[in-house]
Amino acid sequence: MIAVEGLKVEFNATPLFEDVSYVINKKDRIALVGKNGAGKSTMLKILAGIQQPASGVVAVPRECTIGYLPQVMILSDERTVMQEAELAFEHIFEMQADIERMNRQLAERTDYDSEEYQKLIDRFTHENERFLMMGGTNYRAEIERTLQGLGFCRADFDRPTSEFSGGWRMRIELAKLLLRRPD
Repeated sequence: MIAVEGLKVEFNATPLFEDVSYVINKKDRIALVGKNGAGKSTMLKILAGIQQPASGVVAVPRECTIGYLPQVMILSDERTVMQEAELAFEHIFEMQADIERMNRQLAERTDYDSEEYQKLIDRFTHENERFLMMGGTNYRAEIERTLQGLGFCRADFDRPTSEFSGGWRMRIELAKLLLRRPD
């Protein structure tokens, strides 16, 4: 359940909306409708935690993840479709780098009987199991499946994003959002 209470948003001291309260329950299907400039995107950014309201409270359960697909795309024209989609797994790459660093430490150290060495082994084991549970070894297959599901063919994966139209570039952003697995 997502609860919004007493939300107020202002632009240049002019209220966009104020005293907005509502609840979104699990399995609810909602629509956000309004004229241009009414604050629809602002409301979504607040729900996603991208923007803060002037006042009010947004309560999102810890286990809930909210995805937001921006109207303005932030694609780099320097990356390929695959490289751009891989950005959804930055946390996996950081975790992998930590595991590799711990592995090097384990190989270099000789204090096998020390408490610190045992703690490093425990941390390495825990992080490696977490990495495997998060799909650290099969993220590429997941990217390929998602991109193909959105209409890309394998030949597109190595093409620069700059070669694609706005609609196709939006699909790349959608793929990144889906790969992050919002609730």
